Amino acid sequence: MCKRGNMKIKVTWRDIFAGAPTKTNECMVALALKRELGTTYASVGIREARIRQNGQYLRLRLPEIVQRKIRFWDLHHFVLPFSFEYSSLDILPNFERRETRKKVVETHAELGEPMLV
Repeated sequence: MCKRGNMKIKVTWRDIFAGAPTKTNECMVALALKRELGTTYASVGIREARIRQNGQYLRLRLPEIVQRKIRFWDLHHFVLPFSFEYSSLDILPNFERRETRKKVVETHAELGEPMLV
């Protein structure tokens, strides 16, 4: 599971140059999350990221400044290195994922541990 407390994520020049704009698993923030958290799966959208830790899927709310940097990078393919912090409070509530006739249905769970199944 993800570390409790604050986590600092550094997006480096290497992440920026190796990242692919508009590719959720290969963008600069996804590469930084994989490296900094030691995970093999990270998918980043504009507002949130999903990571896999110890077989569990977690959703992380991206800070507003990171959302703006992602939008700028997707449009202009350039941004300077930056860092941002997460607290354990930035982890979004659970949801369960089930496949029903080629359709994925997400059901939000009640308040509880911030893990995704």
